[in-house]
This record gives sequence, structure tokens and C-alpha cells, in this order.
Amino acid sequence: MNRRTAIILVAALLAATLPAGLQAGPAAGGNVLRLSINGDVTINPLTFPQQLPTTQVIKTMFNTLTKYNPGDLKVVPDLATLWTPAENGRIWIFKLRRNVRWHDGRPFTAADVKFTFDAIMDPRTRALYRTTFTGLQSVAVVDDYTVRFEFDRPYPSLPIVVGFNIPIVPRHLLEGKNLAEMPEFIRNPVGTGPFKWKEYVEGSHLTLEANPDYYAGRPALDALVIKIIPEINTVVAQLRTGELDLGVVEPVHLDSLRGQAHLRFQTVELPSAFYIALNGSRFPFTDRRVRQALMYGLNRPQIVERILKGTANLASGPYAKAFGRFYNPDLKPYPYDVNRAKALLAEAGFRPGAGGVLEREGRPLAFELMVDKGNPTREQIALVAQQQWRQLGAEVRLAVVEWSVYIRRGNQRPGDYDARTSWRITSPDPDKTPEYTSGGTVNHYMYANPEVDRLMAEARATFDPTQRPKLYHRLQQIIYEDVPVIWIFYNSEILAINRRVQNFPNLGLRDALTWMNVVSVAR
Repeated sequence: MNRRTAIILVAALLAATLPAGLQAGPAAGGNVLRLSINGDVTINPLTFPQQLPTTQVIKTMFNTLTKYNPGDLKVVPDLATLWTPAENGRIWIFKLRRNVRWHDGRPFTAADVKFTFDAIMDPRTRALYRTTFTGLQSVAVVDDYTVRFEFDRPYPSLPIVVGFNIPIVPRHLLEGKNLAEMPEFIRNPVGTGPFKWKEYVEGSHLTLEANPDYYAGRPALDALVIKIIPEINTVVAQLRTGELDLGVVEPVHLDSLRGQAHLRFQTVELPSAFYIALNGSRFPFTDRRVRQALMYGLNRPQIVERILKGTANLASGPYAKAFGRFYNPDLKPYPYDVNRAKALLAEAGFRPGAGGVLEREGRPLAFELMVDKGNPTREQIALVAQQQWRQLGAEVRLAVVEWSVYIRRGNQRPGDYDARTSWRITSPDPDKTPEYTSGGTVNHYMYANPEVDRLMAEARATFDPTQRPKLYHRLQQIIYEDVPVIWIFYNSEILAINRRVQNFPNLGLRDALTWMNVVSVAR
């Protein structure tokens, strides 16, 4: 075989690994993509202590068993090439990709997959997504490239959920270590993904370099430079000047950026709702009538129209429309009804007190609302909520905090807050065990309803494609009535992208980062 023929065959094989519409970019050479995250990172792939910034970096360095196809979010292979259910999905057999290597050159095998999931299920790891795999009884190595998952009941959505924030970690580097902290690994993380760790300057930037041994071929980009920029206004300024190649922006920025000829925009509706979380373990949110009153007393249509500039859909319940047939269309948005809100508070025993603040048994209707600093959309929403809830007789103190504080106080169980702005982007599967069940690892607002726990367990174990949506519709009805959080709108992510960036996938940024090996920057 001559050299030219060999090159053509390698190119053809690489193209075959990519979904329709995404082809490998031009040959690398000076291609550097510059993007931003809003805080420092701690690359522990199991606990994600800084969550969003860490997650975004992990997406480019590590692989998952599956991932999502641009445009339709269908599950496609990543480290796994084939998955087969048995016993209605109680057992799953995953066939793994061969010839994959860790960044240090060691081969990837089924032992790494078993190690990862055993670590997730070990309570000592404090893995963020442990409750995602509730009922997992064993992960067995069948051979070097076959792994067997066994659950206590059917889990039909396993191929979907393993593609979201479940990076496979290297057994040979982490076995026997403290997986909740792993300080040595954090300083020099090793994955199988298209980009490798090169440099990290805390508070400034980190640089990832192309992995020449990536299983799908060397990335088109030479490097990713990821700037740490907490203030979104700085992100916008650097998009305008070309110092950043892409970034997530808010609706308020669109008018000023649309005139920039070098930018284009991509909007993707996500499987996510933006909400104000109410800590159900604290007064006054232990009373459902108070939570309902706050929902009625917040003019959410006005927020969507004036603050979001109409770029998002008003939320009618806890599940976004992006969940397709699992979304309950019968739920109607709570109307803005101040009289109804006041009646509910009166029914809950609140009476006028000093300074116009309602009281019950000597305790004022007063609480703190936490919001992350630097995002004008979220800060404005918090300010509107403060003003409108004041009209109901509630004293709301705003706490505008740095991102690191927001995460530290907000993502533990229970959260160290009264109320906080929040959102959670998930896989396109409707199982929300981590969010809405009593022991859910990201249920930091401490919602608890035994019927929701029962239905969530039943729904996640139901293989019948007609019965499963009905169970989730019923779930949503109960959560809708309980109002554990004040959902406001369904998230649509707006990406501003320099026109030099080529082949960027039609996905939200988190999922798009798993396809960075095909992205390039024109020179």
C-alpha cells in the first residue's frame, strides 16, 4: 500500500466515526480556539467540586461510554461501540472501543469502566452522580473489551445517562487513592479525550493541547485556551474584540453584539429549567402554601418578556419541552395572581407584622435569596423577585456572591441557603432521581414526597415506551402542585461564535465540547 492510499484510507475511517453533518476539520497547524469558563477548576472527574467550569474542561479531556448526536441528541458511540439489553434492561452488555489509550500511553480496557462505576457507587467517593445509578448491583468485566452492568430492576435509560457527565477514569492511576480528593491526579489529570492537560494558571487560564493518539484521529485544533472570566460583561467585551472565539451570552447582550460582523449566533433549547430553589428544610418553605404563594406572586411572564427579551419559553412545570414526549403538555403555567398569593399566606397563618412584613407565631416571613455575581440576567431576576415578594409582605435579602461561594453554599445537601437562583442541565432522559427524590445527590433544596420517590423508581424501571411517559406525566403533576422550586423559564443557550470557527456542532456548549476534535479555526 503506497503512502497516498494509506492517507486516503485513514481519512475515510475517521469520517466514518463521525455523525452525519460533522466531518473532521482541516489539517492542524496553528489552530487555537479560545473560550471562557466562569471560575477555577478542580479536575476530579467523579465529584466535580466546581461543577460548571470543571465539567466544561472535563468534556474535552475525558470520554464517556456514549454521547449525543448533534441536532437530534440521539445516543451515539464514544468509548462504547455497542450496547445490548437483557431482561428488559435489568442487564446491559457494553462492547468497548479497541485501541484507545490514556494520555500517558496506557491502554484503556473494561477494567477502567468497572473501576469508574465501582468508585461512583462507593459512598466514600461522594460522587456527584451516585443516585443516577441507584439499584446498580454489579459491574463485571467479561473480557478486556466487554463489560456487564446488572441492576436490581430494569434501567432502560442507561445508554442515555452514561453519556452525560460520567467520564471514565484511569484505574492504573487512581486505584487505592482517596477518590474524593485525589490531589496528585488533580495536578496532572489524565484522560482518553481529544485534548490533554498542559498548563493551568489559577485565576487566569488553562491550556489543553491536542492528543495526537486520539482514537478518532488527531484533533483539527492544536490547542484550547480556556480563560477564567467570572464576569460575563468581560466575556462579551472579548467576543467583540476577537480575544475570545466563542462564549455563552445573555439576551441582554444580543443588541450590542449583533452588529459585529465577525460573530454569528447559535441558540439551542436545553433539557433544563431555570428556577429559584427554596430550601425545604428551612422556615418558611416547609409549608407548601408558602411555596405556592411565592409562585403566584412572581410575574414570570414579565421576566421572560423584559429580562429574557422573549428568547425563552415560560416554564409550566419542572420538565422542559426538550424532553419531548416525556414533557407533560397538560400543565399550564401558574398565573401571576397577587390576591391568590396573599390568600395562601393568610391560610398558612401569616398576619401583618412590623414594617409591613408578615409574621407567623412571632417569626417574620423573611429569607435570603442568593445569586451568583456577574450575570446580569440572574441578578435582575433576583432583584425582581425581591421587589415583587416584598409586595406580598416578605422581606427578601439579596446575597450576591462569587461563583465559588455560590457553588460551595448551594450544591451540598442540604444547601447552605434559604433560596437561590439555580438551574440544572441534564441528559435528554427524563429520570430525575438525583433532583427530585428524597436522597437525590443534587436535591440540595431537600424536596421530599414519598409518592414522587415511588413513581420515579417505577418510571425509571419501565421499559414499555407507551407506559413510561404516562408515569413521568403523573410525576410532573405532583411536583407541579408541591412547588419545591419556582421554575421560571426553560433554558435556551445563546452561543456567540466567531465566524472563523468551523464545524461547531449544533448542541449546547456542554455537549458540543465532546465533539471538539472536529472543530477548527480558519487562519
